[in-house]
Amino acid sequence: MSVLLAFAVVLSSAITVYASDADQNVVITLTKAELEENPASVIEEALKYEKYGIWGHLTVNVPSGTYVMKTGLHIYSNTTLNLKADTVLVRDFSSGSMIKSGTQNDVNSGYNGYNNIIINGGVWDNSFTQTTCCIRFAHCNKVTLKNMTVKNVYDSHHIEIGAASNMTLDNITLTGYKRSKNTSGEAVQIDPVHSSQHFKGYQLLDDTPCKNITVKNCTFTDVFSGVGTRSGVVGSYFDNIKIINNTFTNITDKAICTFNYTNSQIKNNIINGASVGIFFEEYPTKNLTSKLWMPYSSSASKKIITNTNSVISGNSITVSKNAGYAQSCGIGVYGGVLSAATSESTGLKAGKYFANNVTVLKNTVNLGHKASVGIECKYVNSSQIKSNKITKTAATKKNTNAVMLYHCNKNKITDNKISGNFDNGISLHADSLTNTFGTNTVKNTKNYGLIVYGKSNAVISHTNSFAANGKGTICISGKNQALPSIKGKVTVKNNKKNNVVKWQKSATASGYYVYRSAKKNGAFTLVATVKNRNKLSFTDKTSKKYYYKVSPYRFCNKSVLIGRKAVQ
Repeated sequence: MSVLLAFAVVLSSAITVYASDADQNVVITLTKAELEENPASVIEEALKYEKYGIWGHLTVNVPSGTYVMKTGLHIYSNTTLNLKADTVLVRDFSSGSMIKSGTQNDVNSGYNGYNNIIINGGVWDNSFTQTTCCIRFAHCNKVTLKNMTVKNVYDSHHIEIGAASNMTLDNITLTGYKRSKNTSGEAVQIDPVHSSQHFKGYQLLDDTPCKNITVKNCTFTDVFSGVGTRSGVVGSYFDNIKIINNTFTNITDKAICTFNYTNSQIKNNIINGASVGIFFEEYPTKNLTSKLWMPYSSSASKKIITNTNSVISGNSITVSKNAGYAQSCGIGVYGGVLSAATSESTGLKAGKYFANNVTVLKNTVNLGHKASVGIECKYVNSSQIKSNKITKTAATKKNTNAVMLYHCNKNKITDNKISGNFDNGISLHADSLTNTFGTNTVKNTKNYGLIVYGKSNAVISHTNSFAANGKGTICISGKNQALPSIKGKVTVKNNKKNNVVKWQKSATASGYYVYRSAKKNGAFTLVATVKNRNKLSFTDKTSKKYYYKVSPYRFCNKSVLIGRKAVQ
């Protein structure tokens, strides 16, 4: 204990220190008197106790009060900084963040800088001064920021993190933003450490992405953009990012925007007023090199991953404006294209890069701006858009649809409920192929329930419900299309070797799908496709008793229209 106290005297005789003999944990509780003259210097001096990693864990407690900060703070490993709810730190200096991990001279790589850090509480007022972020962390691991307010940022970010792992932002209020130039301005920016423009003051820019990041229970109000990422590095992906249970109010641009995310979740957020609710961009649809950088190291991986394995679910989104910076939509999911010119300059393979395995599930989207789209997907494959509710209260504008797909293949769009002032409920554009539509409900649109443009095609089931749409239910190649139908019931003759299934002819069918189930009210499975419209029977070579249903199907410009099942 005497050694510790002696060390304390060397740093500052005014600071009161308590320590545990067992593991050398240190607690410093500052007083208002100590903070009167130069609060930044006193807090900084206290935080330095753990700079060299001599002790166990350092806790610095800051009392209630308003303190004008003439310099920024630096925090190191194994440190907890506690501020009261009514402790206000007000910025009054020209450069640098109000608090950051480490110092300007640190040379850290990967996540090996500073770890085991907690900042709890306080109001961090950036005072609308200087174009620098308020709080900045990089090359760090196991960091928690919680129960705090960060406000009044000018042309920058409230909180910026890069090369961070196992970091949690919990119950933080982020508010107040002034924008004088074309900056992205996320209140919470999650970035790779690649550019000195973004991470000025960090010595080693090694392209390390963030992983295992959770932003939860936070409140974003009156900011340009909420939380997310707008750039990345080839071969370096943001993994296991969770943005959950946050509230966004009055967001000028995008509430949530992501880039190069894998194995991530955007769940149960409330967005009250934004130009874009959620912008999930795996690759930029245009000008790839403006946002996706080549790695610094020539030996770094240049593998482009397209399996996102990510979920967007349970979010409640109201779009009430269109700032003009991007397509205004509730939810956007995007892959992209790498041009021949970019391929030549980067060595990457030219072509389409699809975002695969994205699930958009049980979201509620209400559009209060006439130019907004509900859910828009470009270059998306093998994904699901399921059980979403999409409404539009604003006036109709041409080509604003509830669900729009461009260059999207093999996706399942099911059980969505769509109504309101849309041109069409669901639309397929630009060679979108083999997408499946079932159990969707679309009503009260200006034109059609579902429209298929150009060379696109779809599998459209009778389980969809299209009602009170101005021009019709389904439009393919510019014409109204009806589903085929069968009159009467299916008959089945059982014998010891097989079951002979028969049905009546459909005048508009191209063929028939035959389904069976072991139970009358059980789940039916497709067992045969009869491609001859004039063949009206199927022999199932089994001695077991089954129940059967038959659906007529019709080809229309490579789309498949599936009629209601005739039952046994």
